Amino acid sequence: MKNLKKITVTTIVTAVLIFIIAFGICGTVFGKSTGRRRIEEQYYSTLEQEYVSEICNLLEERGYRNSGVTMNRVLQEDGSRQYTVTIHHRRIMKLDLNQQKELLDACGMIDFPVENCKFCYEFLIM
Repeated sequence: MKNLKKITVTTIVTAVLIFIIAFGICGTVFGKSTGRRRIEEQYYSTLEQEYVSEICNLLEERGYRNSGVTMNRVLQEDGSRQYTVTIHHRRIMKLDLNQQKELLDACGMIDFPVENCKFCYEFLIM
């Protein structure tokens, strides 16, 4: 009876210790992946800000100073990103369709330094 009690206590203590070790390992792995994800998001955020700045510079060079430029992203399950760049300027809306297309094409020529990113450019119509 005494041996059975001792074996039961030893088994319970061993099971609890295994559970604590497994929980600690899972927590460590989750913490590292969260940190990696945060660093990646900071990296993309910096690239996106630089990209919007380059588009604003292009528009300013073409005479559309103080254009409103927003960039929205959708992160796909496979890790690729899809961006929608929306541009607003009152004078752009007065251009004919060919001139607007030419301006959108010029914006599309600006390189984004990461592959697997798709871009869609549009004008905000008011």
